[in-house]
Amino acid sequence: MKKILTILLTVATLFLTAQERCGTTAITEKMMSDYPEYAKARAEVNNQTEKWIENHPNHSEKTIITIPVVVHVVWKTNTQNISDAQIQSQIDVLNEDYRRTNVDQINTPSVWQSIAADSEIEFCLATTDPNGNTTTGIDRVQTTHGQFGMDSDIHTASAGGADDWPNDDYLNIWVCNIQNGLLGYASPPSNWIGDGDGLVIGYQYFGRTGTVQSPYNKGRTATHEIGHWLNLDHVWGGWGSCGNDQVSDTPKQESENYSCPAFPLHPNACSTTNANGDMFMNYMDYTNDACMNLFTNGQKTRMLAAINQYRPNMLNHDLCAGTVGVSETLNQKRELIKIVDVLGRTTTNQPTNTPLFYIYNDGSVEKKIIAE
Repeated sequence: MKKILTILLTVATLFLTAQERCGTTAITEKMMSDYPEYAKARAEVNNQTEKWIENHPNHSEKTIITIPVVVHVVWKTNTQNISDAQIQSQIDVLNEDYRRTNVDQINTPSVWQSIAADSEIEFCLATTDPNGNTTTGIDRVQTTHGQFGMDSDIHTASAGGADDWPNDDYLNIWVCNIQNGLLGYASPPSNWIGDGDGLVIGYQYFGRTGTVQSPYNKGRTATHEIGHWLNLDHVWGGWGSCGNDQVSDTPKQESENYSCPAFPLHPNACSTTNANGDMFMNYMDYTNDACMNLFTNGQKTRMLAAINQYRPNMLNHDLCAGTVGVSETLNQKRELIKIVDVLGRTTTNQPTNTPLFYIYNDGSVEKKIIAE
C-alpha cells in the first residue's frame, strides 16, 4: 500500500509540475484551425513586425502609451466577486512591471540588468464607457455558469459570460472561475481581431490581495498574458525545443521552467554561447510570480510594434481622463514610503555596509549602502 501511494503521489506531482499555466498557445492554434482568415493574418505577423521595427529604429512615436482597461468580473459565488481593491492591485502590478518600477527588479541577474526594459506602457481602469458615460472600468456580471474553459462562453452574455467592450479601444480582461490547471490565456494580435479579444484569468490569480493563491499571488499572470496580447511568445518559443520567441536579446532555452530555480539554470543547453542559461525570471516563462521580474529591450520593441500596427487606438484616446500615470507622478514631489532589506522586509534601521532599498510614492526604488 505504501509503495502504491508513493507512485500515485509521484504521478500527481509530475502532473502538477507539467500542467500548462497559460492556454494562449492552445487557444491560438484552435482559432487558426477554425478560422482560415485568422490563420493567414497570424502567419503574416512576424514579417509585418520585423518590417515595422526596421522602419522605426527609435520606436518613439509616443513616449508613454496608456492602455484603458475594462475588467469584467463574472461571478457565481461571493468569493469570485473580487473586490475593487483586488482589481486596483492588479493595475498597480501592471504599471510597476511594464515601467520596471517593480521592487523585485533587484533580483534580475547582473548579466541582464542592462537589457531589462522600462516598456513605457501604462494601464488604467477606463473612466469612460463605450456610450460616453462615466465608469469605474469594472463590469460585474453574476452568472449561473460553472467553471469557464477556453470557449466563447466567457465572452458572451447570453452564454453566462460578459460581452466585450469595443476591443479596438479597450483591453478587455475577464476574471472568472477558470478551469482547473489553467491560470489564464490571451488573444495575440493580428490584422484579424475578432470577438473576445483580450485575456481571461482565474479570480485566484488576479492581483496581489484578496482571493489570490500562492504561488501565483503577485499579479504576474496578467503581466504574462498581456505580453501575449502584445505579441510576445513564451521565452522558449512555445513550438518546440529551443524554439524562437522572435526576440534577439532573450537567450534560447529548451522548455518552460516552473517554481523558483537558481541562477544560472541550464547554461549552454541550447547554444554554446548561452553561458548564462535560461532567463527564467522573464515574465514570459512559467516560473512562480515571486520569481518573475523583467521584460527585455527586445520584448519592449516587439510590444510597441504590436500597439502601433494592430492596436493603434491605444495611442490616442481620452478614456482614462483624470488618471495619473507613472510619467506624471515622476514630476510630483517624491516621498519615501518605506525602506526594505534584500529579503523585502521593512526596516527602520539603517545599518552601515548593508544594501537597503528605498521605495518612494512615485514607484521608484533606490538602492543605498551607508558606508562606515
